[in-house]
Amino acid sequence: MIKKIPPKYKKIWFLCQPYFKQGRPGDKEHAEEVINFILSYKGKIQFDKDILIPLAMMHDIGHAAILPEHFIHITGPKKVINGKMVHMLAGAKIAQEVLKKAKYDKNKSKEIVESVSIHDMDQIKGVDIQKIYNTKHKKLFHDFDSLDRYNEKRMKSFLKMFESGDKNKWAKIFKALEDFLELYFYNDIKQIAEDRLTELKNKYSK
Repeated sequence: MIKKIPPKYKKIWFLCQPYFKQGRPGDKEHAEEVINFILSYKGKIQFDKDILIPLAMMHDIGHAAILPEHFIHITGPKKVINGKMVHMLAGAKIAQEVLKKAKYDKNKSKEIVESVSIHDMDQIKGVDIQKIYNTKHKKLFHDFDSLDRYNEKRMKSFLKMFESGDKNKWAKIFKALEDFLELYFYNDIKQIAEDRLTELKNKYSK
């Protein structure tokens, strides 16, 4: 649940609900988590919540456009990459429509839509993230969105990637999370991720 959604964003949140119902289980919960990260941030970085809050609401609604029957076309070695590309591009189109219906500020809508269209590009090999995340708010949202990896629920989901008898699974998960820390743009947000990773290591390395 969102702690307290500011009134100016309620129309957008309302318009997102049908897409959450069509999309993946957990997408709404993830959006709420990112929104809460942003609303509760007390650090020194200054940013425009009018960009980041709607972006947090809508960044994954593109999954609503990927129906079960579509997965027969999203196959092969690049299945994950293709799925990410589809949801980003579809999400940008949906976000544009939602913001138009909400009569949201046009200039801020432009960056929100652009950010939806590239928000997962850091997970695609060969991409120069410095060029892709080319504004302060794109970088900041990347960092806020990435905090979701450093929690107990995600740790348990990572386990599904390994064989039950793999004695090195925890070490591999922690190594992947450590590597991902290098992709953070802002040390202020990175420190939150590092602190969470330390807590997870203390709990699961025993």
